[in-house]
Amino acid sequence: MKKLILALLAVSSIGVASAQKNSVLVYGTLGLSHDKSDNGGGTEMRHFDWNVTPGVGYQFTNNITLGVQGGIMSHFEENRMSPAANTWNRNAMETREWQAGAFFRYTKPVNNWLSLFTQVDLSYVSGQDVSEAETRAVDFAANKVVETIIYGYDYYNGFQATITPMVQVFVHDGMALNFGFGGLGYRTISYDTPKSPTALNGTIDQSSFMFTWGNQFNFGISKNFNCKTKTGNVKPGDDLRPMKVEADDDDE
Repeated sequence: MKKLILALLAVSSIGVASAQKNSVLVYGTLGLSHDKSDNGGGTEMRHFDWNVTPGVGYQFTNNITLGVQGGIMSHFEENRMSPAANTWNRNAMETREWQAGAFFRYTKPVNNWLSLFTQVDLSYVSGQDVSEAETRAVDFAANKVVETIIYGYDYYNGFQATITPMVQVFVHDGMALNFGFGGLGYRTISYDTPKSPTALNGTIDQSSFMFTWGNQFNFGISKNFNCKTKTGNVKPGDDLRPMKVEADDDDE
């Protein structure tokens, strides 16, 4: 009986090791956002966003992690309209961007396998806007379709700050799946070419707030290396050591 009780206690101590201080964090996050609308009057709009942001940091305490992060992203927006029976217009804009900077993460453990964290990213950004304006019209006199396409390219750079809350589910020895639904951000950028006749010095500055909570899904995988298991939360087999039991206690 005593052997059975000790064995059950050993098995019950097996768990999933969560992230702890003095460990190295490596993560990667994928974000996706899509929206499409049709007003039924010949105008259709849609956009598609994606981003990949890897990072590496050092967890100084059970709550605080500091490190470096970067990433690439793309934003695509398209408008289609038919202002007349014989005319069709399409305007599209794609932004391609890369980012690099530092991050601060505050983690609040809920239990040994679940945590909540908020991450602040400070980044230098650089990117390119590619625009495409396409017009098709039917020339009844010539019995043909006249098509015109105009491309445009603009380059920019600047800085960005974002705050992203996420849920962290540990699955094995410091490895976790991270889920989020957007966040809050601010960015300021400068273009290399003027966007209006009043722009000075060949540049124009743009600043904007970003609120993506509820309309963007973020998914990531992270791993804390050199995680030490806590009491009552050990890896399988760690506490299954040979146990010496007196023979006369076996039936107690």
